Amino acid sequence: MPIKMKNNFIKNTAPDSCDRNSHELCERPGPVYATIGSLPGEIFLQWDSVNSASKYVIEISSKNSDKWQQVDIIKDPLYCITGLKPSTEYCFRVAAVFPGTVGPWSNTVSKKTKES
Repeated sequence: MPIKMKNNFIKNTAPDSCDRNSHELCERPGPVYATIGSLPGEIFLQWDSVNSASKYVIEISSKNSDKWQQVDIIKDPLYCITGLKPSTEYCFRVAAVFPGTVGPWSNTVSKKTKES
């Protein structure tokens, strides 16, 4: 079962620095919480909303990997990722999308999926 992914129109990396003249662009989503879903391969993500953010971009990585893959771009600070491998640990991060730019990444959170 493939990971749910769509809306790949934003670059895969958020900037490491923000516009110093605009405090709101420096806000990171967070803290990000990851919860095991009731089905194998399901993880729920939730975080505090960021003022002025129009959307959020979510990325996933295998544990101990430097490669990130965009999962989705969404409007609300709550998301369910499906189609992950059972009994596997994943890392997640979120960035807020503002008009014309993407803010910095949240702290990374990791969670192991439910056993099959």
